[in-house]
Amino acid sequence: MVNARSKGARGEREFCNWLKDALDLSFLPTRNLEQVRSGGADVLDIPPFIFEVKRVEKPNKRKWWLQVKAACQSGDVPVVAYRKNRQPWRFLISAAVIGLEHGFIQLEEMEFKQWIKQFIGKGAVAYDVTE
Repeated sequence: MVNARSKGARGEREFCNWLKDALDLSFLPTRNLEQVRSGGADVLDIPPFIFEVKRVEKPNKRKWWLQVKAACQSGDVPVVAYRKNRQPWRFLISAAVIGLEHGFIQLEEMEFKQWIKQFIGKGAVAYDVTE
């Protein structure tokens, strides 16, 4: 359990650094250190996004998607960021962006960077994630 927790913390720190670089942020996003006690996003400071970060070798995308959706409140935009060893980050976002009512789609790093920058630039359109 301790190893899994420390690996998760390392993954969250790594993702915060990746996010800072990918979005050309002037600050380092903050890990949610209260998540074990009170739940919520793994990474703070990038509203309206709720990030669930996973550093694992065996993906469980459906479980992660349900987890991030459960952490969402009205107006939040769920994102799962996950990475295997020696692999780039991959992302799950709501399938609502392509007009579907349920589920998620997967984006690679380059596509996610384009999507999130465009999303932020438009003033953020909220997607219904209450499916």
